[in-house]
Amino acid sequence: MGKKSTLPGAQRREAVLMLLRREEPGAVLARRFEVSEPTLYRWRDDFLRAGEAALCGGCGSGPSRRLQELEREVAERDRVIGELTIANRILKKTSAGSY
Repeated sequence: MGKKSTLPGAQRREAVLMLLRREEPGAVLARRFEVSEPTLYRWRDDFLRAGEAALCGGCGSGPSRRLQELEREVAERDRVIGELTIANRILKKTSAGSY
């Protein structure tokens, strides 16, 4: 595993923009910014994903929307489990007193 890049965000952004504008080949840019080519391309992919998410805004697609749906489902299940637990305890108490 390679070392983590200490390149500031502004320089990473510039490297990605230069790659996207095809000012120079990725190999040349990677050498100039002293990172590996896969790292440079990963930065590009991350940059494009973040840009797409920002442009999409609240359009409903993406992991954050799915996460909210799952959190709602878990909360509903927790509520139902709580109600069933209370009902179970009441039934146990009433059945214990009837003997």
